[in-house]
Amino acid sequence: MNNSLYALGDKQVNDISLKDLAKRSRYGGIFYLLAFWAAVFSSATAREHLDIIGIFSGCFLLIQFYRLVLFFKVFSSNEIDYPSYFSRYAFIYNSSALVWVSGSAWLFYVNPTIDLAVTVNVMAAAGISIGGVTVLAPSYKIMRSYFVLICFPFALGAGLLLDQPGNLIVAALIIGYGLFIFMTGKQQNRVYWQALNDNLKLSEQAEELEKAKIAAELAGQAKTDFLAAMTHEIRTPMNGVLGMAQLLSMGDLNEKQQQQVTVINNAGRTLMHIINNILDYSKINAEQLELEKISFSPAAVVNEVMSLLAPQFEKKPINFTCTLDDIPEFVQGDPYRVHQILYNLVGNAFKFTDNGEISIKAFCQESDDTNTVMLSFSVTDTGIGISAEDQQQIFEQFYQVSHFNPNIRGTGLGLSITQRLVELMGGRICVESEVGVGSTFTISIPFALSDQAACQESSALGGVGIKPDLPSNLHVLLAEDNKVNQMICEQFFLKLGCSVDLVETGVMALEKFNGSQQYDVIFMDCNMPEMDGFSATLAIRQIEKSKGLNQTPVIALTAHVEDDIKRQCLDSGMNAFISKPFLFEDLEFMVKKVRTGLHNEITFKEDSRKG
Repeated sequence: MNNSLYALGDKQVNDISLKDLAKRSRYGGIFYLLAFWAAVFSSATAREHLDIIGIFSGCFLLIQFYRLVLFFKVFSSNEIDYPSYFSRYAFIYNSSALVWVSGSAWLFYVNPTIDLAVTVNVMAAAGISIGGVTVLAPSYKIMRSYFVLICFPFALGAGLLLDQPGNLIVAALIIGYGLFIFMTGKQQNRVYWQALNDNLKLSEQAEELEKAKIAAELAGQAKTDFLAAMTHEIRTPMNGVLGMAQLLSMGDLNEKQQQQVTVINNAGRTLMHIINNILDYSKINAEQLELEKISFSPAAVVNEVMSLLAPQFEKKPINFTCTLDDIPEFVQGDPYRVHQILYNLVGNAFKFTDNGEISIKAFCQESDDTNTVMLSFSVTDTGIGISAEDQQQIFEQFYQVSHFNPNIRGTGLGLSITQRLVELMGGRICVESEVGVGSTFTISIPFALSDQAACQESSALGGVGIKPDLPSNLHVLLAEDNKVNQMICEQFFLKLGCSVDLVETGVMALEKFNGSQQYDVIFMDCNMPEMDGFSATLAIRQIEKSKGLNQTPVIALTAHVEDDIKRQCLDSGMNAFISKPFLFEDLEFMVKKVRTGLHNEITFKEDSRKG
């Protein structure tokens, strides 16, 4: 079915227009019948011919019944012959027009006298019948044939059967009104099809955008998965490189050899810092970075950053200082991301400062909420400074102020990640700098105040199920399938005064644990053949529960750093998490915590310790 402007060749367009026509016309026959009754029963002469009135009424009812039948067929059929249905609707409206005109002509014949009542009835009937033209906006052809069949015969009947001279006036009014309604219907037909085509175009565009959105999401997820897999594969051999370099540095080396090993160590740490930045950047872009909300001590975070970075400052004549003003002892938030932010800022300051001083200052600002504190940290250096032009761009991704020193290189992501972390935590970051004088980076982040007693309780050792009074000479069970990692871990543990049993699978770890030997701590690789670390830990916890034993600390060893892997570690019953590549000080840090019975304090902390 076509009209003068638009083609109904598309199945979707046909379906929309046909259903629209079915909805518009389903009850039209009832109004024709009521209008017919109103016209004939207002005439005393017409009321005398009940048999003829019944015939016309029956015709209207049959047409109305057919309207309803078509309506339900249109909305219940899966496969529709559209040309056939449009032809049926053309039949309905043409039949309605012929029945209406015939009934009106009969009424004019039996009651030809024109008085006020007849005039009102005639014009009302004309208005109701011709007004149906606008209902047919979806189909121009049906509308046109309906108009011709109802308007001109109606006017002709009035002109021939009503008394003169009023008959010509009534006929002229019917034709004039009919033409007005037809032109209006024609305009509605154009508007209807323009709107329908516009809506279909918008629907197509929306569908294309949805497909593009899904494709972009899949591409983004593929990129994230690739980066996660890539970093996992890189971390495992890097663990061997850094571990062996550290073991070499602990040996009896001459000065030149020691310098060479130091270069390997520094290069490896720089590479891992770059990999961590890329992974964080990917997580932030994919909106997959989740923030913790736990109680922590801001002073402890600052002190840990100081202790971690202090060895770096032995390489340059730089005084590294810290000032803690009147700050809360405990707040609620994400201490690991605060640690990462401060680590990045101090590391950045160290990169661009050759001598002088770098200082960290922590202080509070006023907050509108009595339960919230605005905690600020500033990192000030006496380095090369940043020009006003560069200050506008230093937080952009991949931007580097490297023209001051061509030997300084990086990913250009450190400050961008720092800014986005601060903003994710609801804070802000700003910089003040003067070329040749130095720079000050200040971050302000809102934290909820934390109850000191609750924080101390949460950071204390959980007394239920954890082995108390662990000996200083720990007996360690190491489950690791990589030979290089086995060698590195074993020698690290031996240097820390621990005895070690090695196994290569989760099944072997379970057998060892269920044997006669008791272990003070288990270091468990997550990915192993036969049985992975998660399943092995779950089985170990089940054995402890069935035998009524205290829990043995289980520390995860894995090259995965994703948050869902960390949650999986916790859910399986592990107590802490060390990501590969790990350094000697990472194992030393964990062993000290286990020896003092405080391993619960450092759950997943080591990931932030690596900046």
